[in-house]
Parts: sequence; structure tokens; C-alpha cells
Amino acid sequence: MPPVTLFKYIVSRTCLAVAALFAALAALVMLVDLLENLRFASKVSADFAFAAQVTALRTPAMTQSLAPFVFLFGSMWMFNQLNKRSELAVMRSAGLSIWRLIGPAAFLAAIGGLALILFIDPISSHMMSLGEKMKLNSRGQSSSLVRVFGDGIWLRQRDKGEVLLINAASFNADRGALKEVTIWRLGLDGQFGERIDAPDAILAGRTIELHDARMKRPGDKLSTRTPTYSVPTELSLADFRENVPPPESMSIWDLPRFILLAEAAGLSTARYNIRFHDLCSTPLKLTAMVLIAAVFSMGPIRSGNSFGLILAAVGVGFGLYAISEISTAFGESGVIPEAPAAWAPAIIAVVGAVAVLMRHEES
Repeated sequence: MPPVTLFKYIVSRTCLAVAALFAALAALVMLVDLLENLRFASKVSADFAFAAQVTALRTPAMTQSLAPFVFLFGSMWMFNQLNKRSELAVMRSAGLSIWRLIGPAAFLAAIGGLALILFIDPISSHMMSLGEKMKLNSRGQSSSLVRVFGDGIWLRQRDKGEVLLINAASFNADRGALKEVTIWRLGLDGQFGERIDAPDAILAGRTIELHDARMKRPGDKLSTRTPTYSVPTELSLADFRENVPPPESMSIWDLPRFILLAEAAGLSTARYNIRFHDLCSTPLKLTAMVLIAAVFSMGPIRSGNSFGLILAAVGVGFGLYAISEISTAFGESGVIPEAPAAWAPAIIAVVGAVAVLMRHEES
């Protein structure tokens, strides 16, 4: 079989297996999430259309997170089919290297990973964000919305009978200190109530204490100055620390700029750095899954050992998932740097699988 023909043959069979598994898992995820959203809709007096719309928005991102397992099981099925029909044995007896047989599927995994993070993830993460907003709005809640821009941190908080718009140049999470603070107090209808400017402020309990504040209300020609001014609020320190857009709602295109702005504003960026490196390592992770599938599928089939190999592959796959979660937790806590925390599981999987496959090649 010519090299190009062999390449197309293996790629086409891998595509078929991966696509079929993706479709089956997407249908399963959609069904489970729809049932959950129907329960949620009944609590907020929403209809079936609401639940279906939220499910459709959430399904792509939820299915995307299963991509490593899709490539693992899809590649296992493809290699096992070739093995059962003795196609692998014929190819090996013709002098083909094991890497020539694995290469097309690994290449497809790498290209699929690139397409996933560059094109699919930006769309699915945006859809997931819209779905979560729909659920939030259906509860009648208007939570604190923290955004980071070039001029610092912006936070919108709807309190009792008014809306607070808060802008600060920077934020010290340890002390709860804000620098160069401006607060606008607006009515629920958007009517201006008061503007307060201060060089610094402290978030203490449920109060923002502004120092050397300047206040101006409608009709005032001059600002009123006071050494200390307290603004009651429903905000807490956790709102500034945690109530920022979750990393999962940002694509690989948005993360670098957000990380730079968040660092300048004094916010923790560990979760966002890990998310960025985790996305970047996706092609390597998917390639690792194909190599692991080959480890458990390329050997000669013996009676009764197929089920054991499948269980072993499943165990390895979930073991790598557990290692990835532990590594991410270490990265977020600062025990190890974010980049190694995100890349280590994929590198370990690739090195381990290549080492085992080299023994297959020599045998």
C-alpha cells in the first residue's frame, strides 16, 4: 500500500471513529444536561424552550472537555478493528514501522487539538457564558459583575434600591485595598445620584471606606471633601477576589490580554495562566491519547485479553485525568509554576507511551 494511500486510510478510519464517538457523547451530555435544566426551569417557572436553549448553549463546551477520552476510545476502536482483521499484522510483515501506522492518527489528533483551541473553543466558551447568564437572569439575580480593562477594575453591584459602579486602578487582595477609586451611585432607572472620588479605599466587611474623599451630588457646583466616607454595600472581599469572569469563559485569544490587565490591577492570575497553558497543551494531550490507545491495541490479540486491555486503557485514561486535576490544584495554590502544572500530564503521558511503543517496535 503506497504511503499516501495508507495515510489516508488510517486518517479516514480514525476520523470516522472519533466523529461517531463525539456525536454519541454529545447526545448523552445533551440529554443529561437537558434533564438538569428542566428541573432548574421548573424552579424558576420557565418553560421547555428555556431549558432546551440553555442546554444547546452549554453542550458544546461540556462535550469539548471530553475530547481526550474521545480520542483515546476512538483510536482504540480503530486500532482494534485493524488488528482483528489482521491488517496491522500484514502491514508490519510488509516492513512498515509501527510509527508509520500510528503517525496518521497522531497527526490527526494534533491537528484536531489545534482546531479545537483556535476555532471551536472560542465559540463554545462564548456559548457557555451566554447559557450561564440566562440561568442567572432567570433567578432574578443581579450579581456583582467584575471586569478588567485598561483603566483598572470595574465592578457593577445592584444593591437595595440603587446601582453602584466602582472603578479602581488597582486592588490589593491581601489588604482589601483599592487605589484611585471612583464610585457612581445610580438609581435603578439609571438616574445619577452621587459621585465619590478617593485616592484609596479599604473594603471592610460590608462597607467601602474611602479616605480623603470628594463627593458630588446633582446640583452641586463644588465637590464636598471629607477625610473618611463610608459607603454601605453588599460587596465583600470575595467579590473582588473571585467574582471575575471564570477562565472557562475565555478563549485562547482573550486570555493573554486579560492576564496582563489582571496582573496590573492586582488580581490573581493563576487560574487564567493554567487555563491558557492547558489550552496550548491540548494538541499534545490528544496525541498522547492516541499513543496510549496504540499501546493497548497494537499487540497481538489473544483469547480473553481484549477486555482486560480495554479496562487497563480506561484506567490509564482516568489516571491521567486525576494527575491533571492534582497538577492543576498545585498550580492554582502556587506550589508549582502554572506552566509546568498544565504541561506535565501531557508530557508524562507522551514519554511513557513512546517508551512502551519502542518495545513494540523492537519486538
